[in-house]
Amino acid sequence: MNTTWFRVHRVFTVALLISLLHFIITSAVSHYISIQIGTQMGRVVAGGLIEAYEKSPQNPQKSEEEAKRIHQDMKNESEDIIEKWKIPLILISLPIKPLMDPFLKKIRETRMHMVLAKEISKEQFYTRGIMIDYTANFVNSVALGLIIYVIFKCSKKISRNITSN
Repeated sequence: MNTTWFRVHRVFTVALLISLLHFIITSAVSHYISIQIGTQMGRVVAGGLIEAYEKSPQNPQKSEEEAKRIHQDMKNESEDIIEKWKIPLILISLPIKPLMDPFLKKIRETRMHMVLAKEISKEQFYTRGIMIDYTANFVNSVALGLIIYVIFKCSKKISRNITSN
């Protein structure tokens, strides 16, 4: 009985350590990716604004066409940036974060509407966003730990059944 408890405790400890490591790594990587995406998007917007300022013609009709072209270029560049980071974001969101995405998207939209309605400040918006992201990473990491724990427990039972037969 004592060795069984020790094995369960050891498996639980390993699963807990993996969960903690997963949480730290996914939080750090997602923070890095967010900074990279924000920086690159900022450059796209700044480049579009500079180009619009430098090429602002006196003819209003040509100005509107130029603005549409610059907007489309900025949109295409933004989509390319997001596409570039899509695979790393998917990898760090495993195992269950993709299932939480519809819920997280709804929370983010609600917070954006609250900022626009001036119900919360921008600082509250950012703080709540960070808290939600860390909570989602934590839940994701705990799910990974539980999966690992269950796999270890099942593999131990299977190996015991094989050796007893």
